[in-house]
Amino acid sequence: MGAADRRSVWTRRHATAVEPARPSPFVVTCLDALTLQQAESDTLGPSRRLALDLACGSGRHALLMAERGYRVEAVDYALPALVALRAEAAERTLAVHCLAADVTAWPLPHARYELVVVVNFLERGLFPALRDAIRPGGALLFETFLEGQERYGHPRNPAYLLRSGELARALSGWKILASHEGPTTRGREPVMLAGVLARKPS
Repeated sequence: MGAADRRSVWTRRHATAVEPARPSPFVVTCLDALTLQQAESDTLGPSRRLALDLACGSGRHALLMAERGYRVEAVDYALPALVALRAEAAERTLAVHCLAADVTAWPLPHARYELVVVVNFLERGLFPALRDAIRPGGALLFETFLEGQERYGHPRNPAYLLRSGELARALSGWKILASHEGPTTRGREPVMLAGVLARKPS
């Protein structure tokens, strides 16, 4: 499936979505921990913390980060999802800036973000750019499907499934603050997931 076909599939999916999905429990836990750390030691202040939600979809995590005091840039190529996200953020007076772009081609800026969140998206070639986009002392929060997920359903393509230990290897030299890997559930459905919260060296 080419980029145009993927864009069409995701645009249709978001255009027909009834309601946004709930945030990932792992993301919620990690953001709570970061918020507590920042309350104890942050010298920047909430208005200075800039975060990126890459391949944001409906923006469930962008909204959550904005609630935690981040200014959020949310990037996706599904325009209906971004339109809905922008309206929701405006209604709730949350600092979310939406950008329609193909994240596989969008040039991530250098050392711009205090936090980057990537959920349910895997493009292995982006790992170096993701590392570079985070400021020293900032963090990457990443969670997506793990090999073995093909037994339970979508996705089945190995290109979109993490290998065991892959996140730790991709973030070698960073401090792992939290991680998980293996079988879990979403609602009542079994899934294979891996996630990591890692801090870039200062």
